Amino acid sequence: MKLDLRITTVSPKPSRSAVDPDGNPPVVTVLLEDRYGLPYRFLAGPVPVDGRPVPVSFAVSAAGGLAVTGIEVDDTPPFRQAQKRRVMVSDVRAVTGPGGDHASGAGSSEKRERPVPVSGSVRWDASMALTEHGDSRPGETPVRNGTSGLPDFTYDTGVETEDDWKQTTSTLRITAARPEAAPLKAVATDDYLEKANAKLGDEIDLTLAGNTVRVTLAESVRRLPTTGTAELSGAADPAQYGGALLLDLKAVAEVLARRTTATIEATEWWLSAGPGDAPKVAAALRALPDTDPAQVLVRAEAAQQLVDDPLGAGPQSALPAVAVVAAALAAVGFAVSASGSRRERSAELGVLRALGAPRRQLARMIAAEQGVLIALALLIGLGIGTVLTRAVVPLIVLTGQADRPVPSVLVELPAGQVAALLAGVAALPLVIVATMALRRGDPAVTLRHQGDH
Repeated sequence: MKLDLRITTVSPKPSRSAVDPDGNPPVVTVLLEDRYGLPYRFLAGPVPVDGRPVPVSFAVSAAGGLAVTGIEVDDTPPFRQAQKRRVMVSDVRAVTGPGGDHASGAGSSEKRERPVPVSGSVRWDASMALTEHGDSRPGETPVRNGTSGLPDFTYDTGVETEDDWKQTTSTLRITAARPEAAPLKAVATDDYLEKANAKLGDEIDLTLAGNTVRVTLAESVRRLPTTGTAELSGAADPAQYGGALLLDLKAVAEVLARRTTATIEATEWWLSAGPGDAPKVAAALRALPDTDPAQVLVRAEAAQQLVDDPLGAGPQSALPAVAVVAAALAAVGFAVSASGSRRERSAELGVLRALGAPRRQLARMIAAEQGVLIALALLIGLGIGTVLTRAVVPLIVLTGQADRPVPSVLVELPAGQVAALLAGVAALPLVIVATMALRRGDPAVTLRHQGDH
């Protein structure tokens, strides 16, 4: 975007010989705001007080949603005699890069400019501040010129006298008129309500960006992510942790936008990306010239680093081995139990065979009895395993600061993997039962050994 700035001396009219090209011209700063309400400052540089337009350009993008919200003119008042000066903005235009002229249907190798219409409903406010000996005081209120939708004000520069042993500075601040900001509401943790001795609906004063704002406690939660004793620097003392508050960033920015000394910055952003787009988004962010690639954290990359961690890989690789050993021990235990049961009932089965009981019927009876035992064992084991997993895993999963993560650990038991585990555990006992059911015995031998009964 590009615009023209003009600063003209209205009175007293300077003579041509009074113009000092080597003097200190006013320095102009353009105030910007993104779609989240965060303010930005663009130093436009010095603008001579000669009435000639000085073009000012700065990069904006549709994705960022930057908007011009005002300008600041920093100057040194003239010596002994104040002046009336006029500052105005004109000829706002958008500059498209090479190939950006899509309306013509063909790319262009040159930058193109097109005027940006400004609504007449936009209103601007102006204020003047003088700083003397480190103390700031308001100056004369600037006067608006005309009804244009662009800033156009006449202001009094103030004056510097011989009595001032330290240089006096002036700041003209022109900002877009804003509607009344909505009252701030906050979500508080239970710890905060307890330590502050407050309850929902109370109004409290907070210090944000060096300014005091009034906040209403609207809701409460148990914990908030990235907060807690483990997030404190140094040794975390739970007794000193005072809880946390959650406020809407844009709402806070709207409240602070009316205060000239308030500047709030976002130090951390949580971004969401479409399916499969996370690597491309991360690469684009790391390619930015003012971004440290190490500051861009990707959830999938962090998870992969934890998996590849040699200290964590050992316990993780041991878990499947423990499951296999547990299944093998269960199968051996069942085999011993089934073998003992068959030995105890061998006489009974021998009598039934001698009396002419069908072999298939006896096999089905054995399979049914042992199958019920296997099913009960699997169901009981599944229930106990589910309860223990959901109860123990959240207790042993900790953050790098040895604190429980927020949100809490989500424990999921995939049905497919659980079914495969149950099938693996039941495989060997089923084979043993099938072998027992199909085993052929000699009734004469069995009855001969049990003849004393």
